[in-house]
Amino acid sequence: MASIKSDNQIKKAIKDSVGKDKAYYSIDGYKGLRIRIRGDYVEFQHRYTHPLTKNKIEMTLGNYANGFTLEQARQAHRDNLALLEQGIDPKTNRQQEVKKQAYAMDTTFKAVAMDWLDEQTNNPTHVLAEQTLKNWNFLLDPLLKEFADTPINTISTPQVLRLLKQVQKTHIQKGNRVKGIASRIFAHAVINGLIEHNPVTAVKEARALKPTRQKHHPAIIDPQEFSILLKEIDGLAASDNFNKEILQLLALTFARIGDICSMKWADLDLTAKQWEFEPQKGVNRHDMVDSLVIPLVPQTMAIIERMKPITGGMEYVFYNGRRKSKPFADGQQVNKLLNSQSMNKAGIGKDFCNRGYFGVHSPHGFRATARTMLEERLNYDYRLIEMQLGHNVRDANGRAYNRVKWLNKRHDMMAAWANYLDDLKAGKVDNIIYLDNAKAKRQAVNE
Repeated sequence: MASIKSDNQIKKAIKDSVGKDKAYYSIDGYKGLRIRIRGDYVEFQHRYTHPLTKNKIEMTLGNYANGFTLEQARQAHRDNLALLEQGIDPKTNRQQEVKKQAYAMDTTFKAVAMDWLDEQTNNPTHVLAEQTLKNWNFLLDPLLKEFADTPINTISTPQVLRLLKQVQKTHIQKGNRVKGIASRIFAHAVINGLIEHNPVTAVKEARALKPTRQKHHPAIIDPQEFSILLKEIDGLAASDNFNKEILQLLALTFARIGDICSMKWADLDLTAKQWEFEPQKGVNRHDMVDSLVIPLVPQTMAIIERMKPITGGMEYVFYNGRRKSKPFADGQQVNKLLNSQSMNKAGIGKDFCNRGYFGVHSPHGFRATARTMLEERLNYDYRLIEMQLGHNVRDANGRAYNRVKWLNKRHDMMAAWANYLDDLKAGKVDNIIYLDNAKAKRQAVNE
């Protein structure tokens, strides 16, 4: 097992461990302290002998990926040794401290909910969008009206179910979204030692609520019709609201509109031609990646370079019209433009209603367009496309594919996609569909 002395060596060890099931590295000068690497999960561990039982104990200290540093690991090791000298087991001591903290907390549902919300809003590694916070407060409202002053350890599954069914009487989708927020608050209570079980879990497992009808975002998947949309976007006049540039990037990158609106200059590596960021929808979603790299091809770079003299001295590529220190907050502006009568003058789409692309195409629809055309028209592997969409893709054994290993392939695909869009705008539309190939790829197990 190799020995680690610096943060740079940790980063190198992570790169060297790509493709391995797991790897261990000792921390130089700290007996029993090591780092374990398993895919994207990197944690510090302290292995020691229990002062009384003499059993070998393995204690996890913290996750490097979540900001737990090498120096913090060294300090935790020193603290553990001080406890061991006193005959105290560090692992047991930590568990007792967690319980003490739990008892010291206000244990009403409202207090726990506010503590959870405070933790989310003060996370330096992931800044919440203003709209996300508004949505959460909206969903919290029925929970607080029902349980605000109720001790959280007295709230039962039947009580939660009764409230959620009451919400669903007027709005089925809202009931399911309230359930999601409730589950996260109760999970927060579990990890803080306030309750032993999450009362929402049984509601989920029993599927006791009415399911939300799957809502599909309208999207154009016909190349000829999509070419019309692309040309209309390019023909938009430049303005201070950046709608044109945002729509162009939506088409080229098929990232989510919230991620494009909050794009930071610090996340753009213009030398390596990459945009690396944490997708807003990736938080606490197991089907989404925590971090995503989007290769910046020449067409994308041209738009970013166009923005440099305008916003290059600010934090965000697209700033807020009211406060330039904040990101472009109103993605609905883009949707309103798409749905305006100035758009879709050709009247394409079976749902055309003289309201632009309303019911025909949406900002989110660019993702569906790319997902379909890349596979059916350009014959790309669906796994490659899903990776670029920010979805976790797993093999037949349930293991996530290594996204780093596929980065060069994704770069080639994004370049081909941008060139394909240029061809569409130039009138080069073909009728080739690789649907049979696509289906075959879905069924094949190649790795």
